[in-house]
Amino acid sequence: MSFLKSLKLKLIKVIEKNSPNVIKTKDSNENEINDYNNWLEKSINNENIKYFEYSDFENVRSIGRGTFGSVVRANLKNNNEFYALKSFNNEEEALFKIIRELELHRIITHENILQFYGVTKIETGIIHMNKYVLVLEYADSGTLDTYLNEHFNKLNWNDKHNLALQLANAVSYLHDYDIIHRDLHANNILVHQKSIKLADFGLSKKTNKKSSNTLHIFGVIPYMDPKVFHTEDYELNKKSDVYSVGMLLWQISSGCRPFCTEGYNAKLGLAIIYGQREAPIDGTPDEYSECWNYEPEKRPDMREVATILKQLKSSSDDMILKSLKSSNKKDDDRNNATKWIKEALVNRIVNSISYKELKNPESLDKGGFGHIMKATWTKSNNYVVYKRLTNTIAVKHDILDAFIHELQIHLRLDYSDRIIRCLGISQDDTTKEFLLVMQYADGGNLKNYLKNNFKSLTWNNKKRLAYQIADGLNYLHNENVLHRDLHSKNIVIHENNAKITDFGISKVQTNQNNQHSSVYMGNFGCIAYLEPKRILDPKFPYTESSDIYSFGVLMWEISSGHSPFKDNVSNNERYALAIAINSGVREVTIPGTPREYEELYKNCWNKEPKERPTIIKILCEFSKMGFGVNVSKNKSLEESTNKQTSDFSDLQTDLFIQTKKLQD
Repeated sequence: MSFLKSLKLKLIKVIEKNSPNVIKTKDSNENEINDYNNWLEKSINNENIKYFEYSDFENVRSIGRGTFGSVVRANLKNNNEFYALKSFNNEEEALFKIIRELELHRIITHENILQFYGVTKIETGIIHMNKYVLVLEYADSGTLDTYLNEHFNKLNWNDKHNLALQLANAVSYLHDYDIIHRDLHANNILVHQKSIKLADFGLSKKTNKKSSNTLHIFGVIPYMDPKVFHTEDYELNKKSDVYSVGMLLWQISSGCRPFCTEGYNAKLGLAIIYGQREAPIDGTPDEYSECWNYEPEKRPDMREVATILKQLKSSSDDMILKSLKSSNKKDDDRNNATKWIKEALVNRIVNSISYKELKNPESLDKGGFGHIMKATWTKSNNYVVYKRLTNTIAVKHDILDAFIHELQIHLRLDYSDRIIRCLGISQDDTTKEFLLVMQYADGGNLKNYLKNNFKSLTWNNKKRLAYQIADGLNYLHNENVLHRDLHSKNIVIHENNAKITDFGISKVQTNQNNQHSSVYMGNFGCIAYLEPKRILDPKFPYTESSDIYSFGVLMWEISSGHSPFKDNVSNNERYALAIAINSGVREVTIPGTPREYEELYKNCWNKEPKERPTIIKILCEFSKMGFGVNVSKNKSLEESTNKQTSDFSDLQTDLFIQTKKLQD
């Protein structure tokens, strides 16, 4: 047997051993399928898994088919949002994957990871009738490989930085939860509206171990940790993911698959083992190639990679923004943002959205800097909201400063699932006014959501909403951003998840002693949520603890279902209310409030800023309540899966594996 043929067989064996594309389960039998079905039906009845009626889907269109099964695109009736419905030829495999999805999604939520929404059952067709189907987030641009092939010539370095940072953030997030991906390559990553989505989260693609499809097997070699081919019993780890990310970063920067001019065979595998790498692309940071180091301990960890990419993007954005802002201040007409916006679009620091693509506008609200409208974005067939940036007396500094300020905040906060994202800029063809286009939230703002849904909310639901807001606030504070206007109209609900919005008067902290902002605050902010020290002394410094105070009030509002001091809203009572709050008056506890929840929000609204807990301490308290990183396993899942341990408790059979057991 030749050396290359021997190596080829060894590589196939190694890939099959480590690849999550191989499910190592027993042969399917009726008892096992019944056990899976019983557990799944119990979870659906207990609302641990959302169930969709298949008849509620329409416009079903096939978008993919393979040996594993098929994927179709569809939308719910009276809902323009698309979903991906993934069915499997093997019923046991489908049930297995749904169980793994649920277990991992209990702790994993990230904007750049494809979301698992629930399950449905196909009611037509002989082959798939009455079999469970996954309901997943739909990605409109296909795989990263396809996206780069079709759009690379239109991408500038800012676009590439965005994709790279999103990828690094997603993998870093998984590593923070001690989860290893193990199968990162350009066909396992999707793109939706220019955003990275790690695909098949928690899933495994079943392949035939004896398959002669060596093209599929060797197709992933350029992305795989070469150490695994050279070291007996080497286990893929976090640094293996780093190697794969390094190759993907090269692909994003070049537009080509690694070693695209060479055959994907055992010869290439041998060359990689002995150090062959692609030549770095001009302009890319050294860290890209450091990820490729043969020795895992010499590779950076994912958090370092994400931090470096973020610094690169921030410095690039800041230089462009500073240049644009400086050049515009020389204009005689300070209220004309046209030049700034045009240059920003040319430099592609923001996306351009045609006004013609925004159909059926409806008025939602009026904010401090403009009207809030809802519309259908025909490009994605999804709802969006936009803010019309009009020059009002509320903004005493020129509108350009206000616009730049809010856009800068959005540029910093583009990668958290707890924050409403800015999607781009549009311009009204008639009025020539500019629009800031953002994500739509189907549940409206928190104030209205509580008004319409409060009676149906359990205490677990209420705690979850409060936790999500705290998680978003933690993200802001980690980014050195103070929101400064947290209240129930600036929290929105999408698919029952809370997200923070409206950064019109937010501030990026340079240091704790510098609280000056070039954006006029005027009378923005609601008294009931405002830092008490600032009510009578506007010069009192606004700090992170001020946001914590507002959060405490929001916790109380979630517990009560209505705004604080709702009976004291007239102009004659506002001053008296301000004096009372400054003196320590707070809302009364709602009967039935869990003690730990009550104690937490009372600590948050302490009169003295220094006595309030930090956001990290708040998250620790929510962890004790069962929310966050240390959330305990679902007991029904644990009980029902114990007897099938050899079949599906070993996470090494999944696309993602967890390196240590979740804490109970």
